[in-house]
Amino acid sequence: MDKLKCRINISTIKGEGHISQIITGFLMLKEQEIIDLEINRSHNHPFTGIVEVVVNDKINVLYDMADGYIFDVGEVQAFARRTAFYFKRSYNKEYNNRYDFGSRIYPLGLNYHVTMKNNILDKPVEANIAHRLKWYIKELLGINDSRHFYVDKFEDTPKPGSSSPKILFTTRTWSGEGERLNPEETKDMDDMRAECIRKLRREFGDRFVGGFSTREYAKRNYADCLLDASVTSRINFMSLVKSSDICISTMGLWESNGWKLGEYVAASKAIVSERLRYAVPGDFKPQQNYLAFANADECVEQTVKLASDKDLMYAMKENNYYYYKNFLRPDKLVLHSLLTVLEKEAIIQSS
Repeated sequence: MDKLKCRINISTIKGEGHISQIITGFLMLKEQEIIDLEINRSHNHPFTGIVEVVVNDKINVLYDMADGYIFDVGEVQAFARRTAFYFKRSYNKEYNNRYDFGSRIYPLGLNYHVTMKNNILDKPVEANIAHRLKWYIKELLGINDSRHFYVDKFEDTPKPGSSSPKILFTTRTWSGEGERLNPEETKDMDDMRAECIRKLRREFGDRFVGGFSTREYAKRNYADCLLDASVTSRINFMSLVKSSDICISTMGLWESNGWKLGEYVAASKAIVSERLRYAVPGDFKPQQNYLAFANADECVEQTVKLASDKDLMYAMKENNYYYYKNFLRPDKLVLHSLLTVLEKEAIIQSS
């Protein structure tokens, strides 16, 4: 494949957690000399969660990293109509049929906050020269906080489980997080997560590590379900992930695939996940990459099933390792989208 020219437009407004995976993927492809890359940060780019890419100076591509469907927000729908290819993290074919541009929407994949050294998103944008200089020095020394989210920090290889596998479920409450969230919906989510925590503790005892992070709402409403604050520090959390056999993932806001799901796949874990509402590219499916549940009782049942079957557990770890290496690692996720663009564009040009 000839080297592609990619010009990226993103917002200068903070919000890089959602788009960090995409920018990291493009930067990795640049390092591998697969693409030529230009990144422009602009106040005029209207959406913090959407990356605009122009391929070979002529093909417009959007990467939408929103938790759900946002086509009714501001100018997103008009923005989508002007693009040839729209890759969506939260992709549902039935939902796409509601829009006249739905045929131009493609699945992007699982998302999580991941970065790399010298990522433009991590650089301070304020005019304070001393602050910027401090960041560059720390980056040179490899001691910026962003280093905890480098690509390799998430990666692990499949390891056979023991007869007493370790199970992990760390989560957060959403209630009390602001007016933009529906309090009834978030309370239902939080109650279900709390029920999972209690029942998993009863079932697995000290083989289970899980609970809510210590937000004020969680302290007031789920005091019996809290994690020790040390568990949720980044270094300790990733150490826990890598030492666990089974990791449990729940749905994010607006039915989105949670960020932890992507992290668990990257770490080659066996997974029990709340049923996915959004599709991803590749052969990622229940029984093969995760066991699905819809309520707390099913969560426990599926975890017991996985914990009691060492062969199934290890096969799932291997499947997730394969999926990560081919579809989820940031460079592979972005490359898959670019190959889709080139393939579809070639068909359009030949017709």
